[in-house]
Amino acid sequence: MLTIIADFAARGLSGDWRAGASALLLVWVLGYFLVTAWKLWVIDVREHRLPDRLVLPMYAGVGAPLFAVAFLGSNTFNDAREIAYSGVLMTGFYWVMRLASRRALGFGDVKLAGVLGMLLGFFSPTNLLWGNVLIFLFGGLWALTLVLARRANTKTHIAFGPFMLLGTALAVFFPA
Repeated sequence: MLTIIADFAARGLSGDWRAGASALLLVWVLGYFLVTAWKLWVIDVREHRLPDRLVLPMYAGVGAPLFAVAFLGSNTFNDAREIAYSGVLMTGFYWVMRLASRRALGFGDVKLAGVLGMLLGFFSPTNLLWGNVLIFLFGGLWALTLVLARRANTKTHIAFGPFMLLGTALAVFFPA
């Protein structure tokens, strides 16, 4: 993300107003995501829920600027389509997991998956896969650690939102 912002900023300084606007929008997306992710992390660890008052505005605060960046670019339709498909794909995947076991994932995780999918898909479809690998790797390692330490068993509920946010943040800063 940082290299993309730097590239847009450099082109913006050379007179390309679209690149400059794209750089500002990406800085907004990054800042908004990190601040909101921190709030969601704290709430999910404490209360085991992801409140709509924070998750749903992320679609406007993260999703809308990403589509604006896509439409400011040269390959507008393809970029916008990748962002949209990634959000729908990740939401669908999490929705299927929720349907398979209602106790495994909460509906807040499903709603959060859409905006995280758009953010991951902004880079590439491969980054969507990379982010989800990190999400499930960190979540699984944490669960295994708790089980081995005898602080949890197979029926213990673990907040999954922090792992979704951590995996996404790492995939944003170190894209595939």
